[in-house]
Amino acid sequence: MPKLKEVGLIVENTDARDYVTQAQAAERMGFDSFWVPEDYVFPGAFSSCAAIAAATRKIKIGTGVVNPFTRHPVMLAMELAALDQLSEGRAILGLGASIKLWIEDQMGIRYDKPVAALRDAVAIIRGLFAGTQLEHRGNTFTAAAGIRFNLRPLRAKVPIYLGATAPRTIELAGEVADGWFPFGLGPEAIGPALKRIRAGAERAGRSLSDFCFSSFIFTAVGDDDRAVREAIKPFLALILGWFSAQPQLPIFTNFGLTAKDVSLIRQSHARGEVRPEMVSEAMIDGLALAGSPQRCRERLAQYVDAGIDTAVFAIEGGPDFAKNLETLHRNLVSHFI
Repeated sequence: MPKLKEVGLIVENTDARDYVTQAQAAERMGFDSFWVPEDYVFPGAFSSCAAIAAATRKIKIGTGVVNPFTRHPVMLAMELAALDQLSEGRAILGLGASIKLWIEDQMGIRYDKPVAALRDAVAIIRGLFAGTQLEHRGNTFTAAAGIRFNLRPLRAKVPIYLGATAPRTIELAGEVADGWFPFGLGPEAIGPALKRIRAGAERAGRSLSDFCFSSFIFTAVGDDDRAVREAIKPFLALILGWFSAQPQLPIFTNFGLTAKDVSLIRQSHARGEVRPEMVSEAMIDGLALAGSPQRCRERLAQYVDAGIDTAVFAIEGGPDFAKNLETLHRNLVSHFI
């Protein structure tokens, strides 16, 4: 089997205290990083990450991901600096544009120019960590009037990974970020995406020698291949519903879904319905790693061959977390490290 440079774990919980015990378990098992998502309205990422920092010693701690709309980039920089201090240099900022449903439809915050928003956010965060007095007036965000950190950051530069899946944001990752942290892009989509990252880096005149090519992979492994694949369909259907206000995204276009198809998904989601029958076999393979251990190992090898050097596995938490983690490590992780 081809080898991964690093392996990470991401879990979503309704109780923030679970993140601490899960991160401790991941650290004991040798995972390199633990990530906390910030879907609304679940436990906040930064407070959960801070608790993890106090309870662990070596594992890297990432936000997976936060956005600049609900927290101004200056606020993101403050939170990130505090997390890096508390973790003694183990913080990673996973940054993404989030989705229209949560930002605009549910919270009434204008969801405009997501690529420009991410570009502004990275520039502001970098500037504050560099210790400069900012006069940044971007297309979406301003940090001006000489604003600068009053705190003393532990590091002048904390890694920023962009959770990018749309073409322009993928190129932006190559231009300004330290890593790429997408979800829902299978091996077939990785190659074209890496070309965009390299194009962005070339345009910016920067090297990708230290760039982290990671992937956030929804993962379910079990002995009964068919049962595992059927079981993950409702979850993937829920994800489709969340994103259905943006039919142009690769999560739909990569699988040939038309605007009409996505409209049906959106209508069902608005009624509180989950439509697992809308999830095809190709979508399972493109959006997740699901099935028997052999199937999952073969598929993960394709991710690595396509150019991914770090896999962040998303598994189910809850009462079965310990069992799920052990199954993941035995059947997948141990074969790739």
